[in-house]
Amino acid sequence: MDGLLYDQHNYEFSGSLEVPSVLTAEGSDVEICWDGLQRDLRCQEMDPVADIDNVSMVRFPYLDEASVEAGMSDATLQQADISGYVESRVGEQTCTSLSDMSFFGTSIDVTTEYRSDLGTYLLAFTTGTEPAVGSRMLTFIQPSLGSDNGRVEVSGGCDVLEFSVNLGALEPVALPKDGPWVVDWSAVTTDGRGNLSDFEAVDTVTLAHYGDQKLSELEAEFLNIESMATRLWSAPLESGSVFDLELLSDAEGAFPGFQADGLWVFALLCERCFNPAPLFLTRIETR
Repeated sequence: MDGLLYDQHNYEFSGSLEVPSVLTAEGSDVEICWDGLQRDLRCQEMDPVADIDNVSMVRFPYLDEASVEAGMSDATLQQADISGYVESRVGEQTCTSLSDMSFFGTSIDVTTEYRSDLGTYLLAFTTGTEPAVGSRMLTFIQPSLGSDNGRVEVSGGCDVLEFSVNLGALEPVALPKDGPWVVDWSAVTTDGRGNLSDFEAVDTVTLAHYGDQKLSELEAEFLNIESMATRLWSAPLESGSVFDLELLSDAEGAFPGFQADGLWVFALLCERCFNPAPLFLTRIETR
């Protein structure tokens, strides 16, 4: 049956995070500035004023920095790994401080809640204000009794994420050129990283068309795969594992069908996940 997806249709992705870490004074207010943040995690150019809406701090009570990096890389972090979350809606500012952060109006008491014995602290700089969505940069901050540093300067993210992608080994999905274009991923059991998954985290469906790019170019510039597309259609997914591509749209309107030559790439995304890599991605060939 057309549109049935299996593990052999999925791409292969491996990646690792090397998040910068800054030593700071323990139990003291810390100023955080990102006016020098000109490139994000994907090494894409960005505006530190226009593109950063929220700065949040997450505390992991039982994980060290290496374990947090591994959990983000493998998409295995759980809500139970977190013991605290505060944020600062920054508007057009490029600096904030720990004392500016709060959780639904409750501010952080830095003297008692920013201590080295309470866990690992991660700053996330995001576009938008939804927690864990739209991360543009990540930075660990370490409280230490031996430090008197009260300022964190956040700069470019080009060296944070290392990755390897294989788009050539997968088996392309065949769909009729004239429809129907219904895809069903209920039989897929592993994500692109090889982890067992039920794909309940999927919240966005995309279809991209590449008119001129070769497969090797997409692999080499995978972090920019969306911006490289000739056209990109998307739609939110509330639930389920079946989707009709007719529901996709972009700024120009609804998906018009497979009318052009080139590469067609279908993906299932988790926009709320720390790791931006698609959970599922495959090539579509029409007949």
